[in-house]
Amino acid sequence: MAVLISLTRVFSSTVIFIFTLIVSAAWCTTVSFWFKQQTNEYAQKISKGKLIARRFQNISKYFESILQDSTDIIFSVDIDGYILKFNKGAQIHFGYSQEEIVGKPLSFLFVNESDERKILSSVLLSGKSANEEIPMKTQSGTIILLNLSMSEMKSDNNQIIGLVVTAKDITEKKKLEMELVKKNELLSKLAITDSLTDLYNSRHFHDQIKRELTRLKRNPDRKLSLILLDIDHFKQLNDTDGHQMGDHVLRSLGQIIKVCIRKDVDMGFRYGGDEFVIILPDTDKFQAKVVADRIVKQYSAFKFGSTGLSMGIAEALHDESEQAFVRRADEAMYQSKRDGRARISIA
Repeated sequence: MAVLISLTRVFSSTVIFIFTLIVSAAWCTTVSFWFKQQTNEYAQKISKGKLIARRFQNISKYFESILQDSTDIIFSVDIDGYILKFNKGAQIHFGYSQEEIVGKPLSFLFVNESDERKILSSVLLSGKSANEEIPMKTQSGTIILLNLSMSEMKSDNNQIIGLVVTAKDITEKKKLEMELVKKNELLSKLAITDSLTDLYNSRHFHDQIKRELTRLKRNPDRKLSLILLDIDHFKQLNDTDGHQMGDHVLRSLGQIIKVCIRKDVDMGFRYGGDEFVIILPDTDKFQAKVVADRIVKQYSAFKFGSTGLSMGIAEALHDESEQAFVRRADEAMYQSKRDGRARISIA
């Protein structure tokens, strides 16, 4: 019996030992699998982190190359106002190499100190980007016009570490715009100008006389006068001396009228054929007579054959229509014709 009990105890101890070994082996396997899994995950994270870092470096290099190779002007300035970096676009437009320009003060590129102060104060005081059209100078001394944007560069702790400038050269664009403006101005002038005498044409006369009469109605105390004049014996001169001589007389009279009236106040017009008309704002009929005498004196000095000037003067009446006003000046001019020509009549 004692032997049986002893054997039973030995068997139980063996079973427990074997079970413990099995459990220990299973736990070790589980722990090993978990550790291996964690190690793999950690390795994957490290690998992924390296991949992200590498991609970030590649993206940074890509954007750096874009900025560097851009044909737009891009450069940076440190907090003391010295140039830090000059991209290829800036080198092309300004003519400086990176080595030549880095370390130079920003003022080195400005034509006007006032422009530099204006844009710098705008950025530093507001903390926002500033955009201006600013002339700057190249290495050769040529002036270029830039559409320039300047903004702050800040560190991770939000401290200003410098300024970044981006710009486009708009010199040629502005030049073309100015040429277009001049062409439009020329076309506008041609539309209202008599090509032979360089005075205004009759169409523009009707526009201007309406405007002056409207101004007179708003302020009845103002004065407004007209001089209507015709060249005496002009047809005879044309027939005997030719049309070229006739054109020469018309051009000369146009220049005389321009010289004898107030620039940017009075207006001279070729009314048609050999008739001319002059609008004299803020002028009464007696003052207009002085202008007419001056024109006659200048014209007589040329001695254009038997030609002379017959003139009629009218001073505008309150609420008078354009037609009535012009008709009175015309009647005064024909009165001069009837009275023997080469004289001045006042309506």
